Amino acid sequence: MSDASEQKTLPPSTKKLQDARRKGQTSHSHDFVSAVGAVAAIAYLWAFSANIVSLWRDALLLAVGVQNEPFQVALPQLGAALVALCLRTVLPLLTVAVAAAILANLIINRGFLFSLAPMMPDFEHINPFTGFKRIFALRSWIELAKTVAKGVLLGSTLVIVVAGTLNTLVRLPICGEGCIGFVFGSMAQLLLGIGIAFLLATGLIDILLQRWLFLREMRMTITESKRELQDQEGNPLIRSTRRRQREQQAQEPPIGPRHATLFVRGAGVMVGLRYIRGETSVPIVVCRARGAAVQALLDVATSANIPVVPEMALARSLRRKPRIGTAIANQQFERVARAMLAAGLV
Repeated sequence: MSDASEQKTLPPSTKKLQDARRKGQTSHSHDFVSAVGAVAAIAYLWAFSANIVSLWRDALLLAVGVQNEPFQVALPQLGAALVALCLRTVLPLLTVAVAAAILANLIINRGFLFSLAPMMPDFEHINPFTGFKRIFALRSWIELAKTVAKGVLLGSTLVIVVAGTLNTLVRLPICGEGCIGFVFGSMAQLLLGIGIAFLLATGLIDILLQRWLFLREMRMTITESKRELQDQEGNPLIRSTRRRQREQQAQEPPIGPRHATLFVRGAGVMVGLRYIRGETSVPIVVCRARGAAVQALLDVATSANIPVVPEMALARSLRRKPRIGTAIANQQFERVARAMLAAGLV
């Protein structure tokens, strides 16, 4: 069965998600980024509103003060004041909003993510059939439902707040001008707080929703999963060969002086043997040394408390044959048995 005719029923593998991330494909929530940027901008305006109002008041007073000046004199002054005003009010506001948006992106993407793959031309984007499918895809319906739900909730909230303060608004003329700022200021703060909470809540919900949609789109077919597993582990024939080699290596006896259970010493020669009942059927040669290297084996025997039996003829015979890692020859069985008996191993 081909991939095109199969349904994607398996969850995406870690490798597929990593490959998609390298291509710039991750779950992204525009609602959360917009909400964090808007909240940061609102918080900045709330914290520095008095200073901003004072700066704009000074700019208006400057405009009133130079209205009787010649145009050639007034224009440079107003232009310089306007540029300075933007640098001191608008630029910090934009900086805070952009920094918050970047931080929100880092949180969603779990770190910095840069890829040129999304900017590469893709003819699927201009394919009418593909575009028609995207219009009626599940993601499009969910985005439409989100837009409708947010509009209904915000509209309902506004109606509820206005209805709750309707009695106060009706009696406002009786209170006088002193109550206007207080009443409308309280309403503005209430609506602003509700708006901030609504933006953050919808942003957090959208993160979970976009993650679910992304994982749903990244699902795999059974064929894709098998192909990826073969790519990761290699060809089945190669895997069986490697497994057989590992089994053979595991069956090979350990060699080296630390694995010896008996040392046979002769004139300028020393051979290490290993025999453990149930592990090896016959003794095997695990190491041998001549000349100055004999002292190193003696040190190992002393430190590991391995018995050393002086047998010059046997040591001379074991020095030539067999090779390390193999069993002793048949004609050596009797003499090795005597050496092991002398060492108290049997």
